[in-house]
Amino acid sequence: MLRGNLRRGLALVRRRTHRSPPLPVRLYERAGCHLCEETHRALRRIGLDRPLAIQRVDVTSDPDLERRYLLRIPVVGVGTRELDAAGLEDGEIASWLREVAP
Repeated sequence: MLRGNLRRGLALVRRRTHRSPPLPVRLYERAGCHLCEETHRALRRIGLDRPLAIQRVDVTSDPDLERRYLLRIPVVGVGTRELDAAGLEDGEIASWLREVAP
């Protein structure tokens, strides 16, 4: 019985082991924002299927960032492209990531 569970576990690890470099993704957020936390969890779930290097940026740490993003957060950024991610489902974010970085 244990041997079968071990095989299934190893198969899952092989399927979830990424061979391509991670896509750098920025998440503009602020502390205490439940939409920001949900977007971060969505990115982590998406990262199970596609490697992502998530950089969390607190907009309150810089007055310029705060002015630019405070009313829009959470915002997901890849390169120069940005997505206002408030209320979006995992599939919508994953689709956008595929569009901007195939």
